Amino acid sequence: MAFVAVHIGAGYHDKLKRSQYNRICVEACQAAMNALKNDATATIGVVEAIGSLENQTLTNAGIGSNLNLEGFVECDASLMDGESMLFGSVGAVKSIRNPIRIAQLILEQQKIPGPLGLIPPNFLVGQGAENFAISRGLEQCDLRCEESSKTYNKYKLQLDNFEKNFSLMHQHQCYDTVGAICIDKKGCLASGVSSGGLILKQEGRVGQASIVGAGCWTKENIAVTTSGVGEYLIRTMMARNVVEKIDKSSTDPDQNTLELLVKAFDEIFFNSCVMRNIPRQDHLAGLIGLILDQELNSIEFFWAHSTRTMCIGYMDSHSSSPISFVSEMQSEPGSTIIAQSKTFRFQ
Repeated sequence: MAFVAVHIGAGYHDKLKRSQYNRICVEACQAAMNALKNDATATIGVVEAIGSLENQTLTNAGIGSNLNLEGFVECDASLMDGESMLFGSVGAVKSIRNPIRIAQLILEQQKIPGPLGLIPPNFLVGQGAENFAISRGLEQCDLRCEESSKTYNKYKLQLDNFEKNFSLMHQHQCYDTVGAICIDKKGCLASGVSSGGLILKQEGRVGQASIVGAGCWTKENIAVTTSGVGEYLIRTMMARNVVEKIDKSSTDPDQNTLELLVKAFDEIFFNSCVMRNIPRQDHLAGLIGLILDQELNSIEFFWAHSTRTMCIGYMDSHSSSPISFVSEMQSEPGSTIIAQSKTFRFQ
């Protein structure tokens, strides 16, 4: 059974736009599942899902991404294959329509021996990443849109009074990354992330969407993608550490996934020594993950977030249509997490 799960960021999702958010999650799941049903690999499924999300101006990825301090878009993305453990990453890309497709090209290039024994890169940034993409025929475009420009102008005017408005910005923007995880017909996993980063970020800043282990991590049986304040997710290497904490193949297989997830979130993020100087209200993150159990013929899909909301979608190959919803936490953001899961059986 093939499976796809997506998210469009943890943060605050305006209730007036939730039908639109759900629609774009559904479209992303459908794009991935169409590929997976036609025997595409899990990595291709992830690229199709994230590519669909990058093309939507409502998401903070690709077209319509947040603008940096200078008023430009700089996008990050990464992709990881659980079978080979290869990954491709790209950072601070200003004009390529689909940054996730650059990450895909970087990943695939590593499978081919380089001339004269040269080692192909797994991470490219800035102009070098753009030149690499252009030389391989990827589409260029202006990634700014009217909505992102309005938001930029609003907060740029408030810079003189930045401290007063900082918390408000955190509570009402949607962090940071969109992500996807796929399982293909062969049972291989892949995960990926793409992001425009925080609004008004320093030019040249690279966030967790570029850092494999922070933004996504994939093994043969489990994968996680994250969303949140990139600097904090990099400090904690959130994706990789959560995977290692809840990987049942290396722990007691009878342990409850949600109990492991809550414990992992607490140890890795809330109470980590590298987060001790960060105000608790700024401990904002979210994630989705998949666990494949070949012995039990099951897929467990889980999600957790410490933000007000997180918009999520998923679909399995036996379903006629995807499901999308906004997970909402009633507690104050940063104070605790909401964690849930759903199990699917396959033949």
